[in-house]
Amino acid sequence: MRKILMAVLMSLGLLAGCEGEPSYKGFGFMVYNYTQFDIDRISLADKSGNSAVTMQVSVGAGDGSVACCFTLKGTEFTAKWRATDSEILRKHIYDDNVDQYFFTREKAVHFPAADIPSGSGPLYLQLHIYPDEHVELALSRKLIGNNRLPIVKTAEWLWDQNKDSLGNFRDGIELMRVIARVTKTSWGKYRIEDAADMRAYMKMYFTVASNFDQDPAIAAVLEKKDRQPGEFARVIDALSPERMAAIRESGSAPGDKNG
Repeated sequence: MRKILMAVLMSLGLLAGCEGEPSYKGFGFMVYNYTQFDIDRISLADKSGNSAVTMQVSVGAGDGSVACCFTLKGTEFTAKWRATDSEILRKHIYDDNVDQYFFTREKAVHFPAADIPSGSGPLYLQLHIYPDEHVELALSRKLIGNNRLPIVKTAEWLWDQNKDSLGNFRDGIELMRVIARVTKTSWGKYRIEDAADMRAYMKMYFTVASNFDQDPAIAAVLEKKDRQPGEFARVIDALSPERMAAIRESGSAPGDKNG
């Protein structure tokens, strides 16, 4: 009976609130973490004090993970989260005061009234936290396939395909966290979002030269205003072994963990 009730609530979606404000009733809450930090707890609150809450959103995580069921109202919200750099935390896990390695962020979020996605499935309210820590909200009826920056899949691919060329990384988890750090530049400076482009960018960074983007020809592609998804990856794939060797020779050591 409880499962049936939850499904009914989540199918209600957006109902008009008094005074015409949007009211999101019975939705599932999903958080996408594109930062370099692991989130311990995160909430989204409206002006009336209602909130949606979820826990433990790791670097790059969020797809398919949902907390249920919540109701929020209005167009102005506050996102607040507690997070840590787990690479630092793991070195101090037995300290008496581990709380000193956590920090909190609080961001105002404006989300205008939006059309509810068509379909009869559950409604999900997505909160996307970008590498620069700005926050965006979206509505969806899809449980998976909403990740906008494929940090986890890129790390899995790079570890699987190029493990022997990655240098001094403890494991794929450490690599993923460094990739998230590098994403501050790949997305923040160049708006790399396409999966193939992101794989190409990280392969160059971690196996060729950390400053490969200073090569004039490569920089021209990355900075191209009308660059199409996948275009950067095609350019990298077309580089000859000689060009790769020249970039490696003139560049800085690959895989800089400071991003």
